[in-house]
Amino acid sequence: MKNIKGKIINHNSSFYGEVNFDETIKGIKEIENNNIDNYIIPGFIDLHCHGGNGFDTMEGLNSIQKMSSYHLSKGTTTLLATTWTNTFENTFKALDGFNNLLSLNSNLIGVHLEGPFINPNKLGAQQALTQLPSIEFIEKIKSIANIMVITLAPEIKGMNNFISYLIQNNINVQFGHSLADFNICNKYIDKYKIGYTHLYNAMSGNDHRNPGVLTAALLKSQYAEIICDFEHVSPQAIDIAKKCIPNLYAVTDSVNAAGLKDGNYKFANSEITKQGNKIVLKDTHTLAGSIIDMHTTFQNLIKMQYTIEEAVSMTSYNAAKYLDLDNIGIIKENCKSNFLLLDKSYNIKEIYLNGKQIKR
Repeated sequence: MKNIKGKIINHNSSFYGEVNFDETIKGIKEIENNNIDNYIIPGFIDLHCHGGNGFDTMEGLNSIQKMSSYHLSKGTTTLLATTWTNTFENTFKALDGFNNLLSLNSNLIGVHLEGPFINPNKLGAQQALTQLPSIEFIEKIKSIANIMVITLAPEIKGMNNFISYLIQNNINVQFGHSLADFNICNKYIDKYKIGYTHLYNAMSGNDHRNPGVLTAALLKSQYAEIICDFEHVSPQAIDIAKKCIPNLYAVTDSVNAAGLKDGNYKFANSEITKQGNKIVLKDTHTLAGSIIDMHTTFQNLIKMQYTIEEAVSMTSYNAAKYLDLDNIGIIKENCKSNFLLLDKSYNIKEIYLNGKQIKR
């Protein structure tokens, strides 16, 4: 049995305590401060991550393992490997054998399919390889990979039955890369739990005469993901979203260039350029994912003067709630021992995954 002491921070509480744990948390007791200068927070949860440190989900299992290890070193103890729009054949090839990774002591828990069922006129940095909805394809991918989230455009032909099928199969549906109007979105919002992919980006907007996906998200959504790198979304827009969406959660949407030096790279079969804190399609101003990690995201939220409890909500608890997982994203008895030890400046001192300290 192991134990650590510090100020325990959850989404709705904070107190000085001692955590006793092995793979799961066995007990928590309150203690006096005694000049303890540690924060203990839930490990970060990232539900939208394409890659990092030179590796990409679409390159197969070895790359998936290495990119997930990179993000684990940044405090992400739960991660969805995220694909980008490609052919059915290439997507299957990239994910073939994925479920074998889930038996390892890994931060991977499943897959987020970002496409290929998106609007060809709202690709962003995605490839022009969009497809019409295919239950057959999902059934095939389900046989090799735990699909937990899918991003799609609800206005695409054949979506009504497809979305119903996804919900019945416990796959979370998010609207993104979409030009849908408010009425199309509203038809599903009133019926299902709908999320939104990289809020504000690659979606129809909040036009006062022609309300779109963004209007639906801000007006009626309980859940949405948002990239807090201050490149995709300004701090002011993050504030607006947080006021409107009760369970807003942060994601990285990071690509293979995350963690690498400035320069030119390849992502989604396109040339991309890393310039400081952002990544763009080469010779354009079009953002091509991000290079942020969840620890930097957490620090950005603190810089915005969010409380540490609010930062924990947006980097762990709300995402776990979205996936209906009650054993992560919170520090309490019987939950997984996935947590971080931070110093008073919010730097990571120690990372624990399933009770094991991760070497950095």
